[in-house]
Amino acid sequence: MLLSTFSSKYDTDIEHFLKERAIDFSNRGVARTHLVIHPVQNKPQLLGYYTLTNKVLEVPRSAISKNVEKRLARFGLLDENTDTYSVPMPLIAQLGKNYSDELDVISGDELINLALNKISEIQYDLSGKYTYIECVDTEKLIEYYERNDFRRIDSGSPETIYDTSKPYLVQMLKYFS
Repeated sequence: MLLSTFSSKYDTDIEHFLKERAIDFSNRGVARTHLVIHPVQNKPQLLGYYTLTNKVLEVPRSAISKNVEKRLARFGLLDENTDTYSVPMPLIAQLGKNYSDELDVISGDELINLALNKISEIQYDLSGKYTYIECVDTEKLIEYYERNDFRRIDSGSPETIYDTSKPYLVQMLKYFS
């Protein structure tokens, strides 16, 4: 099976998700995982994957610029009691590149562009102009997403604000112009 060939040398959670949870999430309608398969030496190989879901992003007004606020206001609702926008949008929930020796033939930039192209297609049909990711706060990951036109927002991650056993997740937005 192709899934068993997937190896992530940087994050075991990415490998675990694909092998142990992706099919269940898809069957339950929680998230869809898209496999990137390409022939290598005339044999189909799993180069990477991305998982998309729709989620409501909670963004405090204080975490965004006036320009971003104007754009978000078109797609979400402002809760005046909490001064927070609630905006439904696609989340790139997982992004994983296969680092098996013979399969290192796709770049991370190519992989995320496949996910972004799929989101663009979805938004063409359903509307919307934003997507986002949540990632661990490391310089390398932040630089990677910024290189791909994501911008950090300092809204905090609801799952990790109160749970110090988990790493803090940074939320980053991308606007499709």
